[in-house]
Amino acid sequence: MKRNFIVTTGLIDAWEFNENNFLLGNWCEFYENNNFDKNRFDNKILEKTTIIKNIHHWNDYDKRIKDYEYLKKKIEYLLEIISNKLSAIHNVKEDKEYWRIIIYNWLNQYAITIFDRWESVRIFFEKNKDKKFYTNFIPFNELDYLPKSHVNFEKNSQKDEWNHLIFLRLFNFLNIQKLSLIEKKIAKNNLNQMLVKKKNKQSIISLSIDIIDNIVSKFAFKFNRIIFESFSFPKKEYLKICLRCKLIPAVYSNFFDFDIKESNLLKNDKRIKLKNLLLNIDTQDKFIQFLLSNLHKDIPKSYLENFDKIKEKFLPFAKKKKIIISMHSIFHNDNFKIYLAEAKKVGSKYIHTIHGGGIKLKIYTSHDMIEKISDKIITWDNTEQNKDLFVNLSPTLPIIKLKNPKFGNDCSIVLYELRKYILKFPTGPVSDQLIEFFGEMIQFVNKLNPEIKSKVKFRLKGNGDYNFAKNLPEMFGKKNIDLASFNNPFEKTILNSKLIIVTYPQTAFSVAMYSNIPTILISKDHWKFSETALHTFNDLKKNNIVFENFNEAEKHINKNWKEINLWWKSENVQFARKRFLANYFNVKSNWHKEWSDYIYFSLPS
Repeated sequence: MKRNFIVTTGLIDAWEFNENNFLLGNWCEFYENNNFDKNRFDNKILEKTTIIKNIHHWNDYDKRIKDYEYLKKKIEYLLEIISNKLSAIHNVKEDKEYWRIIIYNWLNQYAITIFDRWESVRIFFEKNKDKKFYTNFIPFNELDYLPKSHVNFEKNSQKDEWNHLIFLRLFNFLNIQKLSLIEKKIAKNNLNQMLVKKKNKQSIISLSIDIIDNIVSKFAFKFNRIIFESFSFPKKEYLKICLRCKLIPAVYSNFFDFDIKESNLLKNDKRIKLKNLLLNIDTQDKFIQFLLSNLHKDIPKSYLENFDKIKEKFLPFAKKKKIIISMHSIFHNDNFKIYLAEAKKVGSKYIHTIHGGGIKLKIYTSHDMIEKISDKIITWDNTEQNKDLFVNLSPTLPIIKLKNPKFGNDCSIVLYELRKYILKFPTGPVSDQLIEFFGEMIQFVNKLNPEIKSKVKFRLKGNGDYNFAKNLPEMFGKKNIDLASFNNPFEKTILNSKLIIVTYPQTAFSVAMYSNIPTILISKDHWKFSETALHTFNDLKKNNIVFENFNEAEKHINKNWKEINLWWKSENVQFARKRFLANYFNVKSNWHKEWSDYIYFSLPS
């Protein structure tokens, strides 16, 4: 008789093929991913394997909103505790706002990651109270997954091995009576190796620019009163701004990207001290108890062992008051975050530039972190009410320099992709919903008229873990794949398109709308919009720019394909398009002067 077995991850050795395999989530389905060794297990074994799938807990949107509010409150509580403990460990007197800059986004992602796994386990056993289970315990070494940095933690969070450890920690903490853990020792060469994603090769010109920028950046950082860091702006116009503001033009592309050289004899005294301090926290919340008892195993070295060295490296630069304008680094780059926290102590100002935008959503992955650490926020969103904090300036993406684009012939479909494991709080579909959406999209494409179907190109970033980049060529052929790369930017896709179909209401949709190439958004109710944005969404829906149903989109496209410009250039459609752009992607005719004036008048006197 088959026994009930819990599959926790996509590790092949975490399965028992002759049992009833209960999957905690879609991430367990290794055989649908590139990293499955098909030579090891033939189809006959898979055919006779019993698989029982689990529904993701955040399919329920009401629960998602409730959890969002709970986590937002708890992360702020945790920030207070950990800020206090880190100050004690490093023997400094820094307040919570100092540590918010450095650790909030990591803490936010860590709490969400652990809570997602916690809820997956808790709800699974609530639903299966009457059953007994067993699962494999693979003895990985925890120290092999000690992250050096925030970025390193993010990589760990997508590894089956690290997630296997997290689930084992949960099982042990919860002490589930109807679950048996069976140790399974395996050879290292049997482990499921994560795919190594190759970096795009730089051109000789790009590489030369980086080398020159590295040299220039050190001088520019000392001299310039305004620092543009991880900032996207058209090169020619950026040079003009630098000339007007008397700044040495630099992009600091690698200034904050370096690794601390670690001593082999480095002691873990700070980590042990943090463990002991956190164990003394008294809380009745079981989830918080679990998180605090495990945080010392997962917190990056950049906040503990390597913190002093990083701080020492940037302290000379942080002593000079600056205005720092940045887009990306505040989310992941620990070196930049430590520099910024120190720089703000001497009066430096941080201006955050939001790097994307679409129809405004109800919730944000980083909660209100940006609002709390920024002195000003530059946004594309013209509906923001807090004018003291938010500054509405034109987007600076390459599309804004595209003049009178000509129509191509392709029917381009821009796909939404997800990581294998949840890392950030989901603002759109979770894995179950995305897989269902993908299936509906395939049916939709197959229902398009043959002439249209032959011109379909799937635009992929290739950074998702649900294998679209492998499955789609098998279904439609390699010629139907449009893979994003340094040499194949989205602007190229736009110029090749007769129609652009976007499957998520974010930056790609805004850019396509601005191009004035006929554009359609297919957006199911996985995305929840703010009250103001909902009016815009309904206006676009009324004019057949937005569809919530694949069948309706298919009928509209089949009907209008041959003369699609007649629909797109109609007065009502163009009015709805322009109203959307005015709210969420408002490129002014004098966008360069607008930015130049803002930077010039921001210069410290």
